[in-house]
Amino acid sequence: MYLEAIVIGLIIGFFRNGRLMNFFEVKFKGWTLSIIALLIFLIPFGIKLFTDSDVETAIYSFVAMVICALIVLFNFEKTGMKILLLGILLNLVVMGLSDFKMPIDTVKMEALGFGSFVESMSEGNVINYVALEQAHPISAYLGKIIALPKVYPLAKLISIGDVIVSIGIAWIIQYEMLLSSVKTRGSMLQFSYKSKFNRR
Repeated sequence: MYLEAIVIGLIIGFFRNGRLMNFFEVKFKGWTLSIIALLIFLIPFGIKLFTDSDVETAIYSFVAMVICALIVLFNFEKTGMKILLLGILLNLVVMGLSDFKMPIDTVKMEALGFGSFVESMSEGNVINYVALEQAHPISAYLGKIIALPKVYPLAKLISIGDVIVSIGIAWIIQYEMLLSSVKTRGSMLQFSYKSKFNRR
C-alpha cells in the first residue's frame, strides 16, 4: 500500500507541475534514524536465519515503528505529517494491545489465495502477525481487515492505519515537490529582479 502511495504522490506532484528532484532537496530532521529503524526491523529475520532461538521477536518491528513516529514528530511542521502520525499511532495502538503483532483477518487472507501464509502463521513461523481472533477485540476495527480485490495486482489486507499512512505519504510527496518548485521559482524571480535593479 505504501508503494502505491508513493506512486500516487509522484503522479499528483507531476500533475501539479512539481519536480521530482525538488523532493530530494527537502531536508527532513532525524532522517538517519530511519536507518536504525530498518536495522531493528531486520533483527528478527537475522535471529530466525542464524539461530533456533524461541526468543520473542515481535517487539522489534514495534520499536522500529515507534522510531518512525519520532521522525514524523521531528518534522511535524511539514504538511501531511499530522496525517502520517495518526496512521502510525493507530497501527501502534492495535499492535501494542496484541503482543506487539499486527492482527490480520486470516479468513480474508485465505479468500485472497494466501493459504500458505495463514498456515505459516498457525505454525508460528510468521514473526509480525497474529490471527484476528487471537488478538485484542479492538483488532476488529484497527487490524488488517480491509481486503484489496483479487483483480488488483498487489492484492492484500490493509488496516485503517495503513490507509491513513498512505494518504499522508502521498500528501507529503506531492506537496514537497510543489513547494520546492514554488520556492525555486520565487528565488529565480528575486534574483532576476535584483539583477535588473543593479544594472540601473
